Amino acid sequence: MAGENASQPSDFFEAAAGFDTSTIFLVLAGTGCVVAILWAMWAALSAYKGWAKERVDDNTFALACLRAVLLLIIFYWVFLPSA
Repeated sequence: MAGENASQPSDFFEAAAGFDTSTIFLVLAGTGCVVAILWAMWAALSAYKGWAKERVDDNTFALACLRAVLLLIIFYWVFLPSA
């Protein structure tokens, strides 16, 4: 449409929803990070239980924990805004 500027769609969303787009982004990013934390805790705990019962060797346990930590670092780096 003629006469629209770049901020007009976000202005329409803000008027209709009652809050701005940065708020919904922060809620979605926070939810995604919480899900990632829960998954990483589950993966690390499952790997630890297997390691404690000697069903998982040391290298597999270390790699599982490393993957969980790297996943959390990537999620925080991508989803949380740099303030």
